Amino acid sequence: MGLRKTPAALAALGAAAALAIAGCGSSGSSSAGTNPATSAAPAQLTVWRMGASVPSEVTWMNGVVTQFHQDYPAYAKTQVKVVWVPWTNATADWTNALASGKNAPDVTELGNTETPAEASIGALANISSFVNAWSVKSDVVSGMLANDTQNGNVYGVPWFGGVRGIWYRTDQFKAAGITSPPASWAQLVADAQKLMAKNPGSYGLGAPSNDTDAIASFIWGAGGQIATESNGKWTAQLTSPAAEAGIKFYADLYQTYHLSPAKYVGQTELGNIGATSGGANEDFALGKLDLYIDGPWASANFPANAVGKSDWASFPIPSQNGPNPAPAFAGGSDLGIWATSKYKPAAWDLVQVMDSTSNATSFANLQGFFPPYTSALTGGAYSSSQLMSGFAKAASNTQISPLNAKNWATADSTDYVIPTMIKALMNGAPFAATVSKASTQLQNILNTGSES
Repeated sequence: MGLRKTPAALAALGAAAALAIAGCGSSGSSSAGTNPATSAAPAQLTVWRMGASVPSEVTWMNGVVTQFHQDYPAYAKTQVKVVWVPWTNATADWTNALASGKNAPDVTELGNTETPAEASIGALANISSFVNAWSVKSDVVSGMLANDTQNGNVYGVPWFGGVRGIWYRTDQFKAAGITSPPASWAQLVADAQKLMAKNPGSYGLGAPSNDTDAIASFIWGAGGQIATESNGKWTAQLTSPAAEAGIKFYADLYQTYHLSPAKYVGQTELGNIGATSGGANEDFALGKLDLYIDGPWASANFPANAVGKSDWASFPIPSQNGPNPAPAFAGGSDLGIWATSKYKPAAWDLVQVMDSTSNATSFANLQGFFPPYTSALTGGAYSSSQLMSGFAKAASNTQISPLNAKNWATADSTDYVIPTMIKALMNGAPFAATVSKASTQLQNILNTGSES
C-alpha cells in the first residue's frame, strides 16, 4: 500500500496529532446506489480486510455492519462475514481465490498500489456503473480515483490514504522570523538556512537518500515523472529535464546546501535500513533537525522523550516554483468487488456504507491517515488542527504512478534504484551518467522484473 504497516503506525496518533474519531454516521447510500428491493438479498456477504483484527478496527467494522442492516432493510438478514487477511498473505490469497474460484470474497480491501495489478488479471469487477451513479463521486480526490481506473473502467474506490509533508515547529519559525510556510524550493532552502542559523547545532532539512516516496514529490514538483506507461510498456523518465531538476535539488540539500547531515546518506527516514530509530525521525523529535519529511503517522516512531510536541505543525512539500504544493504520493487502501461475486449490487451497497464520507473519515482518523474526500480535507477538524492541516492540504493533491506498477517493489525495495542513485549523487558521482544508469535500470525492472 506504500505506507509502513507497523503496529505503531496503525495505532491512533498521540495527543498532538489525534483528531476526534467520529462515530459511524448515516451514509446516505440508499439513495445513491442500488435499490436493494430490486436485487436479491444474499444470505451472506464476505469481506476481506487486510491486517490484524485489532479491537478498534473490529469495533469500527461491527458498527458498519449494523448501519448496513439499518440503511438497507432488505439486507437485514444478510450475514456479513469479515475475514482478516495478513498483508503478507494478501497476494497469495487473491491469486488462490482467482485460480480456484473458491473461498473468494465479495468485497475486498486492497493496498492501492495493488489494485491496478489485481484489476489487470481479472480479479476485480468493473464497477463503473455503480461509481458513476455514486452521490459522492465528485468529492473523491481525483488522483486517488484515477489509480482505480483502467482504460476508462473503474475497478475500485479509494478508502483512505496517507501522504508525506514537512514537519516543523511553530516556535522555531517565529523565532527565525518565518511568518508562513515556504511554497517554493528557493523559499524552502532559505527558511531551512534561517532555522539552522537560529538553532546552532541543528540541521535545516533532513534528506535521507533512501526515501523514495519523498524524492518522488520533488520530481513531480518540478513537473517531471519517474516513469510512464503506455500499452503495458513502461518508459523511465528520470533523464527528462524536469525529473533531473527534482533529483538534483534533493541531492543538493546535502551536497550543495549542507542542510542535511552526512549520516543520512544511506539511511531511510527512520535510520539505517530496517531500523525504526536513529535517523531523521529521532533527530527531529529531539530538536536536532528543524524540518522533517514524513507522514502524520511518524509520531508513533518518535522516541518517548520527544520535545516541543505542542509546537509541532506541518506544511506540504513545495513545488519548484510554487505557489501550489508538489503532488504527494498517496499510499493507502481501496475497496473493490470480487469479479466472481454473485451479489455485486449488495456488495456495492456495503462498500457505500464502509466508504461513506463519515465512515471513511472515522476510519482514517483511527489510523492516523486521511479519507479520500476533498470536502473532508479542506474543512472541519483537519483545517483547525495545527499539525494535521498541512498534511490534509498535501492529501488533496496526490499522485501514485509508477509506485503502483507490479514490479515497483523490486525496483525500490529490492534493487534500491532511486536510493542508490541519490546516494551516489550525494557522494559526488557524475550527475548525467548516474541518472542515466538509474533510468535504464528502472525501465528494465518495471518491464521485466530484472535490471538487465
